[in-house]
Amino acid sequence: MRLSLFVSLIAFLSFSALAQFEEKVWSINECVSYAIENNIQVQQSLLQVQINRNNRQTAHWDYAPNLNASSGYNWNFGLNIDPVTNQISQNTRQTASLALTSNWVLYSGGRKYNNIYQANQDYLASLYDLEDAKNDISLNVASAFLQILLNREILAVAIEQERITQLQLNRTEKLVEAGSSPLGDQLQLEAQLARDNQNRIASENQLNISRLQLANFLQLEDPDNFRVNDPDISVPDAALVARQPGSIYTTAVENQPSIKGAESRVISSEYGVKSSFAGYLPTLSVIGQVSTSYSDQIFQATGTVQTQSVVGFVNGDQSQPVLSPSEVVIPTGFEEKPFGDQVNDNLNEFVGVNLSIPIFSRFQVRNNYQNSKLALEQSRLQLEQEKNNLRQTIYQAHADAKASYNSYLAAEKTVESSRESFKYAEERYEVGAINQFDFENAKNSLAVAQSEMIRAKYDYIFKIKVLEFYLTNQINL
Repeated sequence: MRLSLFVSLIAFLSFSALAQFEEKVWSINECVSYAIENNIQVQQSLLQVQINRNNRQTAHWDYAPNLNASSGYNWNFGLNIDPVTNQISQNTRQTASLALTSNWVLYSGGRKYNNIYQANQDYLASLYDLEDAKNDISLNVASAFLQILLNREILAVAIEQERITQLQLNRTEKLVEAGSSPLGDQLQLEAQLARDNQNRIASENQLNISRLQLANFLQLEDPDNFRVNDPDISVPDAALVARQPGSIYTTAVENQPSIKGAESRVISSEYGVKSSFAGYLPTLSVIGQVSTSYSDQIFQATGTVQTQSVVGFVNGDQSQPVLSPSEVVIPTGFEEKPFGDQVNDNLNEFVGVNLSIPIFSRFQVRNNYQNSKLALEQSRLQLEQEKNNLRQTIYQAHADAKASYNSYLAAEKTVESSRESFKYAEERYEVGAINQFDFENAKNSLAVAQSEMIRAKYDYIFKIKVLEFYLTNQINL
């Protein structure tokens, strides 16, 4: 009983250890998610989003007044003017200053207001850029993933062709040994088996290369062990092929982040024009400051003397005065006035209003305003260019999808005809009605037709998924 429990425990631990080292099989969604999270282009777009978020926060807080503290400590030698006592002296002196200053811009021609809206649009445009980068990665991953599935099916065809040739060779070898078939048939089959084996190896290499390409695209540290699953992907119907490309473009132009990002940049440029125009307008601000100072040349008297003063007379007799002791500060020496006392005594406060009216700025304001209008025209042209690119891409994708669909239908018919032809050739070969050369031609024709149909199938699937992406802004397999 104990032995059986021990064996069961060992088996369980061994199974758990093997499960831990089992290769991970990636799905298309896992590949897309991993690529989006680790792709450098996406990370760069994300950093730009964070930069524009900080710029937006800066623009919002620009409405608040600033607050600055300043201080200084100076040593003066030779002839100088004490900044605290305002006295001319040749004594070496030490002075200090403390100040707290605030400036609040009340009106700047609407610059702050327009800067806030411009920063909001820049932030929104960076979000669309991030989404666009994620979409590009998703399309690239989907294309690479489908390439793996394509090569996998082509490899399956090559393996099947090699298997059929091997069966024919085994049968022919027996017939040659029995003297029913010439040795040349066996040699032809051996040569064909070698070619099939070469095709299988080439297909395996193509599959491995496509896996490595996707793994490298995902930037995996161990691409050699990268494996993907085999999802059940059915051939989509031709509803999108029958749809007019113009209607697809009308929907896509409302959904694609590249278009939305370009539109946000146009709005941002419009606010940029308004913000630069504020340079022609006056600026009104309020300034407040609290300051104090210290000098080692400010002294205070020291020392006290006991004295008596007459506070009255006894019974009005002036010869009998009534005396009262008191302390009178009579300078017997001088000492440097303490820093804290000077800070309180030298405290200075002021509030002021400043009005700045631009008259001549060496054409700086004018050129900034002209450049902002040119930037607006550039952003509008960029928006039109993005729309033109999207229109051309959709029309080209629609034409490609239509062509690939027709190619797939033709390839299906070719496979059906080639399969019937091979079946007929196989039956005739069994009874010796055709030679080995004709049989191999029929088999190879079937293999080529199957491979072409597989390529046409996945080409059509990807082209349809591209059209679906432009309609829904999503890629799904």
